[in-house]
Amino acid sequence: MGLVSVHGRSAVVAFYDELADHLSFWFVSVPNPALENVPIEPKGQLLREFIAKAPNGTRTFRVRYWAYSAITFEIPCYVRSDREHRTSYTTRPGTGGESESEDSLDNPEPMD
Repeated sequence: MGLVSVHGRSAVVAFYDELADHLSFWFVSVPNPALENVPIEPKGQLLREFIAKAPNGTRTFRVRYWAYSAITFEIPCYVRSDREHRTSYTTRPGTGGESESEDSLDNPEPMD
């Protein structure tokens, strides 16, 4: 949120949760008077706690010194459909989250 505040532009924040071994990307908008003005976020809040308050992946928030609220949402993972891919960002072997290759949702056969 500091990037948005300092530069006055929206930002993409990469968040790596080491405990869960999970990487996620979040879009953070600039403050906008069209959004509902919500209470200011508590001081000293960890990013993990902030994200946990967005159970559906989207959340309106406001930080100190902002007159208006902003919105943040998780950017869905992009997976190429033209080659085999893995469905997890788990990076450490033996963490119980090893991914296996998954067939593409797209039909690789040419249409007749």
